[in-house]
Amino acid sequence: DGAVDWHQGIEMYGTMRRMEKPHVMLVYADENHGLAKKENQIDYQKRQKEWFDHYLLGKPAEKWITDGISYLDKMKQREKTNTP
Repeated sequence: DGAVDWHQGIEMYGTMRRMEKPHVMLVYADENHGLAKKENQIDYQKRQKEWFDHYLLGKPAEKWITDGISYLDKMKQREKTNTP
């Protein structure tokens, strides 16, 4: 990422986790800080809305918020399907 070092993102994620604050870290393959691919932009906007709907409006949390997927599992998934 040209704007934020990967390690700083990991540090922020770890800090939020230690503080027991609601958090997720969205990582899009082959993307930088600003998303260039239209499908990723749409996905990101959808997830932002779902996040705010849950935490601001009290709607039920989507599965990706409660369960997520680890970075390593995502990489394994990509290798199996040969997709980004």
